[in-house]
Amino acid sequence: MKSQKSIEAQIAKLQKQMKSAVRKRKGLLSGIIKSMQKHEVTLGELREAMGSSPARSAGTKKSPSGRSKVAVKYKDSTGNTWTGRGLTPKWLKAAEKAGNKREDFLVK
Repeated sequence: MKSQKSIEAQIAKLQKQMKSAVRKRKGLLSGIIKSMQKHEVTLGELREAMGSSPARSAGTKKSPSGRSKVAVKYKDSTGNTWTGRGLTPKWLKAAEKAGNKREDFLVK
């Protein structure tokens, strides 16, 4: 049977490995985000490239939690969407700052 100190040493080693893996993953995600910003790739374009079309999320569906999803209220030409709930997304803020009206992005 293993001693308590031996088990604690294993736990400490595994926690160190986990922290290292998390740190590497954060670095990877940060690099992906910087690359997307540099090349002006939107989340909508990324979803589409991964086979998850933004248009599919336009209707109301049940989410895994059992709640109904909220229909998309605003959408731009690159596939970015917003339900109109919560904070205004960056893509819409930028469009409004550029002189566009929010109504121009209403889904009909």
